[in-house]
Amino acid sequence: MELLSEIQRIKNVMGVIKENENESSLQMNRNLGKFVETLNFLKLFNKKIERMLMDISIISKNQIIDFDLMERGLRKILLKKGDKKKNVEDYLGKIITSLKYRERSGYGTEPESEDYEFDVEEPSIIPKKVFKKELYELHIELLKLQEWLRETGKTVIIVFEGRDSAGKGSTIKKFTENLNPRYYNIIALGVPTPEDRKDWWNRYKKEIKPGMINLFDRSWYNRGLIEPVMGYGSPEEYADFIKNVSNFENDLVKEGDYLFKLWFSIEKDTQKRRFDIRQQSPLKYWKYSPNDSKMQDLWDRFTEFKEKLFDKTSTLNNPWVIVDAQDKRVSGLNSIRYVLQNIPYQGKDSSVLDKEYPEVLAVLKP
Repeated sequence: MELLSEIQRIKNVMGVIKENENESSLQMNRNLGKFVETLNFLKLFNKKIERMLMDISIISKNQIIDFDLMERGLRKILLKKGDKKKNVEDYLGKIITSLKYRERSGYGTEPESEDYEFDVEEPSIIPKKVFKKELYELHIELLKLQEWLRETGKTVIIVFEGRDSAGKGSTIKKFTENLNPRYYNIIALGVPTPEDRKDWWNRYKKEIKPGMINLFDRSWYNRGLIEPVMGYGSPEEYADFIKNVSNFENDLVKEGDYLFKLWFSIEKDTQKRRFDIRQQSPLKYWKYSPNDSKMQDLWDRFTEFKEKLFDKTSTLNNPWVIVDAQDKRVSGLNSIRYVLQNIPYQGKDSSVLDKEYPEVLAVLKP
């Protein structure tokens, strides 16, 4: 996490890169100049990375690219352990492959809105027609997964965590929209009772149904994040949670079942904008609570505990998957893809699952 802070400090010192900076060796736009500066500072820049950034620069002349998303993706990649130069090269290679696919598919920024939409339309780089087609294909794959689970008795557990308004609920809807309701289970528990607090692990374990897709809209991680941030839990409860959560998760999948921990990441101004929309919406106002306004004030404290959580609970077997959720269409599609890619269900169509947006996902394996 110190590396992230250092990169942010570097950016603040650098300020805006001048128009002609690096143009003699790299004919790049201003956004890619920032990449060069950061990678040079960290001694990660080389000829291969230079060629890759040149390829991205050329593609950007004919296609809208979300460079802020790319930069956030780079920051997450730099968190990964191992050979950082190779991690950057692999990341840029995936982006180039993805950009070529998007070029063929007609992606672009589409700030659209229609009357009587149930969800407020936010700008997205994926056009609605492309999004609907890709979601349709993924729903077919999810139904194959459901059938496979029914036949094998295997269980899938998906944890949806993140700040309020990060898109957890809307992504769960994208997962379940066309599933057979007999074979999925959404778990969204309320305030724990005194009895629940004494038996924390069983409070959640007893909700999991075998042979189904179980989707936790917040989970046992309330004790490792919301409770300490808001002052609801004791230091002893927090310490016990951190000590035992990995054993609990290993126990959940010891029979060969599947656990996915998805963290939906947004910026502070995005959260505020979504809170404002909730308050004004005649259909969404009930989602806004007094705690929501506190979360803006407690943003930095939340970040502190979030980083501790990643450090202590992202394991080789059960890593956290960080999903950039600024663009809900992109994060929704890639969350479904990630889950499907990592389960060997029968009849899998890899051509549907390979259409990635690599800037969006970072797997925090130790």
